[in-house]
Amino acid sequence: MTMRLFCLLALLVAAPACGSRRIAGYLEDLENCSATSSTTDEPGTTQSSGSSEDTTSSSSSGTTVEGSETGTSTSTSTGNLDTTEATTQTSTGEPMAECGNGMLEAFGLVPEECDDGNLDPDDGCSDTCALDRRVFVTSELFKGGDFESLYLADALCANFADDQGWPDGLKYRAWLSDSTTDARDRFTRGRGRLVMTNGLVFAQSWSALLAGQLDNPLEVTEKSETYHGGVWTGTRPNGTAVPEAEYCEDWATEMALKTGHYGYSDRTTAEWTLAEGFDQPSPCIADYALYCFQSL
Repeated sequence: MTMRLFCLLALLVAAPACGSRRIAGYLEDLENCSATSSTTDEPGTTQSSGSSEDTTSSSSSGTTVEGSETGTSTSTSTGNLDTTEATTQTSTGEPMAECGNGMLEAFGLVPEECDDGNLDPDDGCSDTCALDRRVFVTSELFKGGDFESLYLADALCANFADDQGWPDGLKYRAWLSDSTTDARDRFTRGRGRLVMTNGLVFAQSWSALLAGQLDNPLEVTEKSETYHGGVWTGTRPNGTAVPEAEYCEDWATEMALKTGHYGYSDRTTAEWTLAEGFDQPSPCIADYALYCFQSL
């Protein structure tokens, strides 16, 4: 309940500052809103609810079942009839997801994030059924105190996404840390690529991003325009908050004597999120952009 109120306040406060926004659609999605919904980059094995069974068993009817790590082969002998059936299973006997069959199968060692019925790696759902996430840098600039909080920064990202007609506006969040929260923990992370609005790949996966393996700089705005400049982040390359930083008083002040950390949108080095230089951290009165990531 508290989280729904946070999200609602974020949207209502952001609306007058950003002009006319299609906020009504957001309100229908509030049930799905979560402030912290991080997951591991590689989904784990789903636990089977059934009881474990011996891999080899026999009965008076002459039926023998043998299991292996990659599948289970069942051989049945009844008189002169001998048939063999093979299925793809995990070592616990649970079926494995089959990518490309058009059915979303969220079970097995590698649960599917999507399944569009093909194995085309460049249509938003990869050949391993991993889902692409959209990322962009904002076309507008902000002072360090304009956000007021992480939640209102998320509302700005939602507004920019909604202005482009993209669905699920509430699932866009700011790549921003504060004194209590790491940016990486604010997203539902998956196996899929992080893709910019012009189709270029920013990083091959969340794990690649946090390891500093970037394909292209995150310099494309929600309008598919190019922006080269500073971006408020307060975040290190591994996604954690910059230690002992001010974060512009948790992004609520524009005082020139207060500071916040920023990155450069035209870099593929660690400076994409944490720039180097004499002016780091920057006075909160500076005008910088904001990174927005889709959280699915």
